[in-house]
Amino acid sequence: MTRPVNLIAFCLLILLCPDTLAEEFKRLPPDGTTIDPTVRATLESRVQDIQHRIGNLATTSSDTDDWQPDVEVLVRAVRLALKQNLFYRQTETKIASSLLDESERRLAAVQQGERRLKLLGFRKENLDKPQLLVGGFRSNIDNSVQPYGLVIPIGYEGTDTPHRTDVWLHGRGDTKTEIPFLHERMTRAGRYTPANTIVLHPFGRHCNAFKFAGETDVYESLAHLKTIAVVDDQRISIRGFSMGGAGCWHFAVHDPAQWYAANPGAGFVDTIVYQGWSEKTPYPIDTTRQQLMNWYDVLPWVSNLINIRTIPYSGEKDKQKQAADRVIARTKTLGIEIPYIIGKNMGHRIDDESSKIIEAKLTNWAKHPAGLPQTKLDFTTYTLRYNKIGWLTISGLESHWKPSRIQGQIQEDGSLMIKTSGITQFEIDFRDSAWPKNDQRVKAEIDGQVLHLDDWGKAAGMQCDFVKADTWKVVEKIDSTLKKRPGLQGPIDDAFCSKFLFVAPSRPAQHGTTQRWINNEFKYAKERWSRLMRGDVNVVLDTELTEEQIKNNHLVCFGDFNSNQYLRSIAARLPIRWTKDTLEVGDQKFESAKCVPAFCYPNPRNPERYVVVNSGMTYREFSNVSNSRQIPMLPDWAILGIDSQNDGIFAGEVVAQGFFDETWSLPDEQPARKP
Repeated sequence: MTRPVNLIAFCLLILLCPDTLAEEFKRLPPDGTTIDPTVRATLESRVQDIQHRIGNLATTSSDTDDWQPDVEVLVRAVRLALKQNLFYRQTETKIASSLLDESERRLAAVQQGERRLKLLGFRKENLDKPQLLVGGFRSNIDNSVQPYGLVIPIGYEGTDTPHRTDVWLHGRGDTKTEIPFLHERMTRAGRYTPANTIVLHPFGRHCNAFKFAGETDVYESLAHLKTIAVVDDQRISIRGFSMGGAGCWHFAVHDPAQWYAANPGAGFVDTIVYQGWSEKTPYPIDTTRQQLMNWYDVLPWVSNLINIRTIPYSGEKDKQKQAADRVIARTKTLGIEIPYIIGKNMGHRIDDESSKIIEAKLTNWAKHPAGLPQTKLDFTTYTLRYNKIGWLTISGLESHWKPSRIQGQIQEDGSLMIKTSGITQFEIDFRDSAWPKNDQRVKAEIDGQVLHLDDWGKAAGMQCDFVKADTWKVVEKIDSTLKKRPGLQGPIDDAFCSKFLFVAPSRPAQHGTTQRWINNEFKYAKERWSRLMRGDVNVVLDTELTEEQIKNNHLVCFGDFNSNQYLRSIAARLPIRWTKDTLEVGDQKFESAKCVPAFCYPNPRNPERYVVVNSGMTYREFSNVSNSRQIPMLPDWAILGIDSQNDGIFAGEVVAQGFFDETWSLPDEQPARKP
């Protein structure tokens, strides 16, 4: 039987180009349209000129950090759109030009001494309407300038009166990169503009449901706002709709004491149900991957809503209504009463009547914020990344990714009652409230054990650390032993939520196949950070790495233990052995010519920071389809096959993977390797 020539040619193409078997996933953000070459040249020339003028002024200014981000944020938006082809409508070139006009106005204003809100355009003579402003802050993660929007309420005069502040998280928009975001924030007030309330609109790194670096940006933009406006720390709410609603849910359950109220609207609360994977998943979801979903899945954390006043919204006909329905069902079983607003006949939008009900409730709650200290706290966590509730801070767990709980109560007689489960170390800190008001000895009952506490600290407010061995005892000296702790608990993606630096190898790997994989993955990691996370890519060659960089950064090192000089210098102190012939993880061995390790670990030369080996962010093109897929895809360590097909989900076949234990050691029992 003769095969058709075109079928034979197709099969040959498949054999020669195995990547064509991988599903084509959408690009995020998508490619834009071609703009007029003359317009492009004009914009490029203006960007270069203004950036040069910013640099010149910065060299002679004594307070550069106070003004430069607010000018540069506008120029950077245009520069990135030009560089990454992110103009989606021809009208956006006019918007880009207007942003550059505003940057020049600000540059001139800087020279006239204007700073902070005034530099952004706030004027006291415009007090009869909300003022829409945009600004920028310099990210601690990658030193990039990230944008935010503000709505300054009617009557705000920049006085010392603290103002209620709402943090509003925007919905998904694949094309809402910097230029569209800034334009919208300069021209539209948004769904809610409550009286006497500042509204902060974080950009959140564009399109990630305010997770990972987007989550960090929310906190950093809020901290920046406090330097330019008067914010009432006891009346900060977290709100959002759609993608922003999903973000609002996770901020509410992870950090409930930060907000006086939460108002999530129409946001997903998990991955599996929202994606319709209950019966069939697109990739195997084993115990490790299920545990990783506990990072951003909301339902495992729902009990924490007892600590925060919450008012969710769903449209009656919105398919996303099931998310809030499931949260409410869970809270009812826990005895937590939450008002739930459902917009009659509404799809994926908020109706005016529901808006009025929601705003009336938040306004009333804002009149009666929780006092300090809170007398009763109840917090469950799965990771030390989220470890604080009011005056309680968890600093040690028995086991990550399993529920650990702490309950604290100030009794009527002034004693403390604390109960724990799955926790090995915690702190109490009453500096915010200066409790107790006198120097009395405080009785603390911890899991039935009674301790009497004296506070010898200079600051007002009881502070004390406790550690559990056989019994609870007060910590008397700092424990410098290697262990998982807040900010250094894994998994790999955690390293990209705070300051990091890529470290490039100066020599080739010991195998050509390894080198090709490293080349591809290093390039991919940099492009992914630049495009998806709207970040600046900071790279240093291994031979040029300085002690200051080692001190201040997580080091993301690509290469093998021969090609990357820094990895070679610490190889003997890493838990994974990698020679020319063999990769060893505990008692498991793999062929070096066929596999590479990807892992995070406390940097042996600076255990306050991670060293990450051969991995960028672990969620790949597969996640571009939906924010609910943007989840950690690898744990603390993994062994990846380098001759396997690129499927857009993993960087290679996951041959083995696992978590380090609480002392950053390989557990005695490791997950079985893939046959």
